[in-house]
Amino acid sequence: MRTLLVITLFCIIAQVSYAQHQIINGFYDKYTKYENVTDVKLQGWLLKLASEYSDDEQAHKLLEKITHLRVLIMEEGNLVSPKDFNRFVKDIKKDSFDELFTIKEESEDIGLYIREKGDIITDVVVLVNGLDHFVLLSLEGLLKFSDLNDLNIDVEGIEHLENLPDDKKEIPRA
Repeated sequence: MRTLLVITLFCIIAQVSYAQHQIINGFYDKYTKYENVTDVKLQGWLLKLASEYSDDEQAHKLLEKITHLRVLIMEEGNLVSPKDFNRFVKDIKKDSFDELFTIKEESEDIGLYIREKGDIITDVVVLVNGLDHFVLLSLEGLLKFSDLNDLNIDVEGIEHLENLPDDKKEIPRA
């Protein structure tokens, strides 16, 4: 009986974990089939291997905490309709992501969303939505809020992370 209970519990946990990433993976899958769309997937072991060759101790510590990184880039036109973009943002918010900030500059929207378990950030989503370009960056890992400042990824809009405080509690609320 106990074995059956443990097996059932593992199946439920696996299903919940799969459902949490289904929204993001579905969005990637919808747009990776188009020409002029770049989709980069990096597993944690590869990031850890890359960190071994880094002279930057801070980058090394951060890369050790990331288990999966994926980036979708559209540089020669934005194929994401406003309806799809708004639905995606709404869906990730329903999926327990908190919006840390959004920035609207001219014809570009930049947003940062995180999902936490306690004080640990398990998922980060960065969206850059412009008229002629689009970037979706998602990463999974076990990060602290202060680690977000140290993300040094060459994606347009990511520079806004450098100005985040070290603790989520320090972010002013409206």
